[in-house]
Amino acid sequence: MMKKEFIGERIRSRRKALKLTQQALAKGIGVSHVAVSQWEKEETVPRGENLLRLAEWLQCTAAWIMDGDGEVFAAPLAVSNVKALPLISLTQAAEWLHEQRLVIQQQATRFVYSDYPLSELALGVTLEDGSMQPDYRPGDTLIFDPAVAPQPGDGVLANVNGVVHVRIFRLVAQLHDEQCFSLRPLNEDFPTFSSSDHDVQLIGTLMEMRRYRAK
Repeated sequence: MMKKEFIGERIRSRRKALKLTQQALAKGIGVSHVAVSQWEKEETVPRGENLLRLAEWLQCTAAWIMDGDGEVFAAPLAVSNVKALPLISLTQAAEWLHEQRLVIQQQATRFVYSDYPLSELALGVTLEDGSMQPDYRPGDTLIFDPAVAPQPGDGVLANVNGVVHVRIFRLVAQLHDEQCFSLRPLNEDFPTFSSSDHDVQLIGTLMEMRRYRAK
């Protein structure tokens, strides 16, 4: 029978032995720090992929976490380069490059995983309209990286007059250190924006697209 009463103690002791905070462990797994706290208090039990990722970060086996079977690995295991990126709304994305980003990261409850070499600023959003059809559909998950400068033809996430849109970046002119560019949709029924006519802030460059089949 599974010894649930000892699961939290094993997680907590192993985390402290590896000098990991609850926040750091949660970020690595791709859950909220509240979830880690609940595991350690034995209010909930890690399951499925979360359990496997927890075992990876605690450098032990899932069986040891759940019932104490086996030995904890003495030698450190290489933690994969998979990043857990917060999957946020377009409204939240408007604040991503400001101080509010830290609050958004801490409160995130949904994540998307990627092993692509991305910066710590990378984020995921769900496309909400048909502006990028036929290449991208509403419901597609898009990963953007603010640390990557867009090239002509790249998809970008941009704040235009306070509203966040996904568009294709097109360089119109380079004036000294300032770029004049347009942001066009793939669907002609949606508007094109020009940096000369609108207040535009580029949030990030499109790095990856995910499309999940409906159940």
